[in-house]
Amino acid sequence: MSQSELQTTCAYCGVGCGVTLPHANDRRIRVSGDTQHPANHGRLCVKGTHLGDILPLKHRLLFPEINNERVDWSLATRTIAERIQQTVAQHGPDSFAFYLSGQLLTEDYYAANKLAKGFIGTANVDTNSRLCMSSAVAAHIRAFGEDAPPSSYEDLELADLVVLVGSNLAWAHPILFQRIQRARAADPNKKLVVIDPRKTATAKEADLHLAINPGADGELFCALLTWLVDHQAVNTRYLDSHVNGFDETVQAARNSLPSDLSGQAQQLGLDSADLTRFFEWFAQTPKTTTVWSMGINQSETGVDNSNAIINAHLATGRIGQSGATAFSITGQPNAMGGREVGGLANQLAAHRMFDAESINAVQQFWQAPNIATRPGLKAVDLFDACLTGKIKVLWIIATNPVASLPDSHKIIKALQQVDTVIVSDVVSDNDTLRYADIKLPGQAWGEKDGTVTNSERCISRQRGFLMAPGQARADWTAIAQVGKALGYTDAFDWHHAHEMFREHAQLSALNTPTPLTFNLSAVAELSFREYQDWQPQQWPLNGSRNSRRLFTNGRFATKSGKANMIPVAPTALALTNNGHRFILNTGRLRDQWHTMTRTGLAKALTRHSHQFEVHIHPTDAAQAGLQNGELCRISSDLGEFFAFARLETAQQPGQLFAPMHWNDSFASKGGVAKVIASVTDPISGQPASKHSQVKLTPMATAYQGFCFIRHDQLNPVWLSETIHFKSMSNEGTLYQFFTDHHPDELAAQSDCGENLHYGQQQKVWATRSDQGLRFWLTIGTNATQWPDLDFLDFAATTNALTLENSTLIAARTDDMSNLGNLVCTCFQVTDRQIEQIILDNPDTTLQSLQQALKCSTNCGSCLSEVKDVLSGFQASINCVDAAVRG
Repeated sequence: MSQSELQTTCAYCGVGCGVTLPHANDRRIRVSGDTQHPANHGRLCVKGTHLGDILPLKHRLLFPEINNERVDWSLATRTIAERIQQTVAQHGPDSFAFYLSGQLLTEDYYAANKLAKGFIGTANVDTNSRLCMSSAVAAHIRAFGEDAPPSSYEDLELADLVVLVGSNLAWAHPILFQRIQRARAADPNKKLVVIDPRKTATAKEADLHLAINPGADGELFCALLTWLVDHQAVNTRYLDSHVNGFDETVQAARNSLPSDLSGQAQQLGLDSADLTRFFEWFAQTPKTTTVWSMGINQSETGVDNSNAIINAHLATGRIGQSGATAFSITGQPNAMGGREVGGLANQLAAHRMFDAESINAVQQFWQAPNIATRPGLKAVDLFDACLTGKIKVLWIIATNPVASLPDSHKIIKALQQVDTVIVSDVVSDNDTLRYADIKLPGQAWGEKDGTVTNSERCISRQRGFLMAPGQARADWTAIAQVGKALGYTDAFDWHHAHEMFREHAQLSALNTPTPLTFNLSAVAELSFREYQDWQPQQWPLNGSRNSRRLFTNGRFATKSGKANMIPVAPTALALTNNGHRFILNTGRLRDQWHTMTRTGLAKALTRHSHQFEVHIHPTDAAQAGLQNGELCRISSDLGEFFAFARLETAQQPGQLFAPMHWNDSFASKGGVAKVIASVTDPISGQPASKHSQVKLTPMATAYQGFCFIRHDQLNPVWLSETIHFKSMSNEGTLYQFFTDHHPDELAAQSDCGENLHYGQQQKVWATRSDQGLRFWLTIGTNATQWPDLDFLDFAATTNALTLENSTLIAARTDDMSNLGNLVCTCFQVTDRQIEQIILDNPDTTLQSLQQALKCSTNCGSCLSEVKDVLSGFQASINCVDAAVRG
């Protein structure tokens, strides 16, 4: 790396990849992977590769606002402080709450946690991390005595058997999946098992795919435990020396299952031979690592599911060992950093809970006058308290709960009941900001400065390299200024993130005489220069323990020093006969992230899946009267959303899949949260967001069309009354809409300019200015072809085009029909390009295809699709050849 390059950390998932940039203060840069970072060794997924695309200042919140009126920071800070003081005086400290985000830096989390729990006196500090990994956190605490994931990414490569459960790793954490794949390529004896109801991109690469019944994962691992015991495959020496609760746990597992393997297989929805093969591989492979994520955690029994996995590993002595461990993969870039400083309502700080000793120790360290003495409200309960009027002032930072929490209609009603809703964000509009009384402009990735901790406990620097626009401030700065305005000047007199990090490290030194592993005491006196030059390091950092893996010596963070096996009896998803005939499974897509606040602005990331689609088995679609690509309605007792039907043989009959990314900001009637009940795990408080029971029906409208509106133009009023989906381009926004209103009626309500008749079943209008195309509308009675955003961007920036349908519409869509569907986003490779290579050489191999087009050679997340196109087209050619010869 040259001296002029800058190092920072990716803004997306919990892998925590290192990123390098050529120089500072340029919003047009292309990023690259940091070859020195231990998480990714220079590789980036497609989202990370396109981080530069989200840097332009689109739709930014630039100034503080009160009741949608611009104000200065001093007034906004004073107003927030006054409202907090008033509500605490009238209703007590628990009438205030923070709702935070795994997108925040550790220093932001620290400031919020200290202000609320130490000085306001409430533990109502929770986070959207509650929604993705809190069940794993609770399982870690029950089993190990602490939320301390024991693993290292290196274990994925050293393992001879990797078991992925509740994780589409190839899409959600592609860099980690590629580390597994490279290890498998180097050693063909290594095996991969994927446990997932869907045949995902990850499952297609597995040696064994267990297409389990939805929600039955915990039962599977209970069955594994009993099989290990019955076949003398447990590590009795390890159990005797390092584990409590073995006998009770085995008995509980037996009680929850049929006694015979065939009955267990039937209950799990699996083939007996496949189940036996998995059990045998697990028993016979000492170096086994099991990886799990939201598919396990987002369940009514998420904690028990996680403990069922840990139980199997404790029974075999495979915790914290090289290549042998149970590994919870975090969803967000700093979910773990937030937990380190107490960013969950049931934590205090530095992995301390609300016991008397911890309360006293933290209070003395902070010199906190109003220390909280009991846990606060977890996410769902917090918004329930908003709904009943118990929360009077709510400060939401860097998250969009209306779109991400279940039962979004209830969340909206809850926000409407809160006296003062404060929202700190970087965008000027999203589902939640619409209900904010006070809006605060935060700094975005590339502007803010601090630390993050990834899934393997590695602390990295996220460095600011851009000047913040307008009056955007770091979130910790906004919090600290409110703390000072409340009268706590000395406690919040910070001038740089370094001061908070050092204070956080000093606080963690309280753990030195305890069994707790979280400890940063070695950097408690870190200088500003050392903080600036920080290189990635895994905690603990106290100089006396092996930081790469935890619990390698069999000593755990419990009072006894032993791990706890937990008796669990998880149950699969309960189905009721209430007329809802489909199980909806939710998850992530390859190129999108959360509610698309960032990725939705990157044109390149919308091409792989530019529509909000629900995946349906063809048999189910036929019974529902749906064709591929048609609009459909998915509904439950709580609400409904609309999406396009995508027929997939990889989808099991009776089950649907819909991504969680689209919300009302990108789809007027979108959002899977609208049909998901706010049912939670009773221990962790994590919502069971993976599944819902729904109905599926076709949705017919008289007309459908597209509308392109340049950024400097206003939307026509009628657009808000349609079912519509939007995609962002560099110069404007493209809407696909559905309506029963006649085209001429809509055109009359728009500044449509020239009417261009195009075919008998379609009409086109277009308007341009000296700068180029500013408005384009096409409406028809049949499906219209997806326009090319590149061409629309070109048209919006040139006045050389004439507004004729042959130039503006037909020629470009004809070109697009020849390009095909995008397969590889990194190198913009389509299926048509792959097919052309195969036509030129029917014996094309995957390696020769990769050499010719580079597809699947960067992040690798498109590998399964590349293989599908290659094998599918070669098979069709062989069929044609056979027919000709016949």
